[in-house]
Order: sequence, then structure tokens, then C-alpha cells
Amino acid sequence: MNIRCSCGHAFNASVDVSVPEVVVHCPSCGQELRVRNHKAAAAAMSPSEVVAEKVKRCELTSGLLWLIIGAVQVFLVYTAAAGVWNVINAIIRLRSVGNIRVGNPEVVPWYENRRTSLIVFAVVNIVLGGVVGVALVAFDWWVRDYVIKNKTAFAGDSAASAAK
Repeated sequence: MNIRCSCGHAFNASVDVSVPEVVVHCPSCGQELRVRNHKAAAAAMSPSEVVAEKVKRCELTSGLLWLIIGAVQVFLVYTAAAGVWNVINAIIRLRSVGNIRVGNPEVVPWYENRRTSLIVFAVVNIVLGGVVGVALVAFDWWVRDYVIKNKTAFAGDSAASAAK
């Protein structure tokens, strides 16, 4: 594994690739470095955790893109209303990403009930903000469908107990 220390020294380290995180020492300065092996970490996760992580990444990406588009729209006079709308909703979305986790039974109903809000988002962005927002609505719709198809990943403890 090729590692670069904060001192600027790059070196190769032999590490156990099956371990999600290892500690190595820089041969130049002696600093202790924690190195994550993302492939091993992903392999150690349950299928439900993989789904939850994918949804989190998608929501973070979507939220940041909505924030950027909204900020640009605010500065353009004719799209300012959609921009404010998009910025507020992006901030709400980014604050709620922490709730996306395995075993949270509130995740799936939230996505199931998003159909109307996604349609409203599309209309607001077509009428007030241009077509760029519609592409993000399509992405959000895909994420919604992904969550609904993988709803067992977010089943609460009561649903897991009932399945046994």
C-alpha cells in the first residue's frame, strides 16, 4: 500500500489487506498513521449497512448539489425564488442525513411519502428555476426507489423480530 505522511514522505507499507484499519509508522518522521482499507471495510459491512451507506452518500451528494444550484439561483434575479426554496430544502436534507441508518424504521416511510414533494420540486424548478433542478429531482427519485426496493435494510427492531 502506498502511503503519504503529513511530513511529505511517501512510502510503501505491507499491511494485511483483510483488516479495515491498520496503524503504520512513517519511516522518515516516526509519526503513527491510521490507514483505512476501504475495500476491507466494505467487505466487513452487512448488506444493510452497505445500502444505508450508499443512501447516505447519495443524500449528501444531492444535498450539496441542491445547495450549490440554489445559491447560484439566488444570485440570478429571475431564479431567486427557486434558489431560496432549494437552499432551504438542501439545508434541511443535509441536517437529516445522520438519521439514515440501519434499523431506523422512519427512513422508508419518509421516502415513500416523498413522491408529492419531488413533483413539487420539479414544478418549482421548471417554472421558477430552470431545467437543472429537474435532473436532480430525477436523481432524488432514483434514490427514493432504491430505498423502497431495499426497505428491509431500514426495518426497525420490531420488524426484525417479527421476521424471525
